[in-house]
Amino acid sequence: MLLTSRAAASGMSDVDNELLIYNTAVVQCNCSNALEFWIGNTAAFTTLAPTALDIVSAPASQAYVERVFSVCGDITSGKRNRLSKNLSNRVFLKINSKFYNFD
Repeated sequence: MLLTSRAAASGMSDVDNELLIYNTAVVQCNCSNALEFWIGNTAAFTTLAPTALDIVSAPASQAYVERVFSVCGDITSGKRNRLSKNLSNRVFLKINSKFYNFD
C-alpha cells in the first residue's frame, strides 16, 4: 500500500488514487478475465468498480434488438403495404406470439 500513502500525501482524488493502485494490481493479478478481476477487487476499488462492472458486463450485442429490427423489416416490406394497425402494435404481437393462443 505504498501507492496509497504516496497518493494521499500528494492530495490526489479518490479516482486518481484508485487508478494508480489499479495500474499495479492489474499487472499482478492472474485473473482470466476482466469481470473476474473487478468482482474480486470491488472492495479495494470502491469508486471505480461500479462503473467498471457496468462496462465489462455489457453484452457485445443484443440479439433481441436484432430480432425486433428483423420483424419490423418483414412487417413494413412491400408484401404488407395495406396494414391498418400501426407498426409498434404489430411488432409487439409478433414478438410475443408465444405467450398467447388464439385457438
